[in-house]
Amino acid sequence: MKKFLREPLTHFLVIGALLFLGFSFFQNEDQSMDATIVITDNDINLMMADFERTWQRPPRENELQGLLEEKIREEIAYREGLALGLDRDDPYIRRRLRMKLELMLEDISAQGEATDEQLEAFLAENRQSFRQEPRLRFSQVYLNPAARAGTLESDAEELLVRLRQTEEDLNLEQLGDSIMLPKTFPLSSVSVVNRQFGGDFTEQLSALEVGTWQGPVLSGYGIHLVLVEERSEGRDPELAEIRPQVEREYALKQRQDLKEKIYSSLREKYTVVIEADNSSES
Repeated sequence: MKKFLREPLTHFLVIGALLFLGFSFFQNEDQSMDATIVITDNDINLMMADFERTWQRPPRENELQGLLEEKIREEIAYREGLALGLDRDDPYIRRRLRMKLELMLEDISAQGEATDEQLEAFLAENRQSFRQEPRLRFSQVYLNPAARAGTLESDAEELLVRLRQTEEDLNLEQLGDSIMLPKTFPLSSVSVVNRQFGGDFTEQLSALEVGTWQGPVLSGYGIHLVLVEERSEGRDPELAEIRPQVEREYALKQRQDLKEKIYSSLREKYTVVIEADNSSES
């Protein structure tokens, strides 16, 4: 008997019998499960549309039959997997179900068009998020301290006099030293200028007079002679100026709030027990 129990074939037979009994148990337990698989016209149309998007032509008769058979196989595998509990304690399936639930809640929470009153109130509550930054438009000529050791200050003074005195348009590309920064900078927010030249440079520009060459202005690269051509102060825009942006942010906030409200309502149905450190939460 001991030798018989140690035989691999015996182990195989026992495991097979247990799997068979378990399968029979799940089948009997879920006899109420609907054994009818219905393929609707809409299912067929979706399959044909997916095939046509992929292959740029409608499926042939035999290909459509193959799509139908694959759909049936998938549905059978899905139902039998559920019956055997294969979906339980699977983190991937749990994440997918959560994602599908949250997408469904987003669809449910989709609102109609917001009224002007709602958008105005939302804009008033979130002024800082929609505030327009100060903007600058300028030209600059760069002088490299490393290339002008001992003459940097005098070179800057001479070039500044030339820039101020000339009445003709100068070719800025031929002046100063080369640097991987634009000689002329279009009207841009100060945060954009900061990323290019650094915050100290931008702060100095904000104090310069508009319409005349000035400098030197320091940056992390060296010194610059600068002509501020336009400056607009930061301001709070009206709804009409930024309506699409406000509508987008308002709709996002409404969806988030409603999803959280639905989750809170669902959360009340459950008692949660956290066994770590003998603590519990209800």
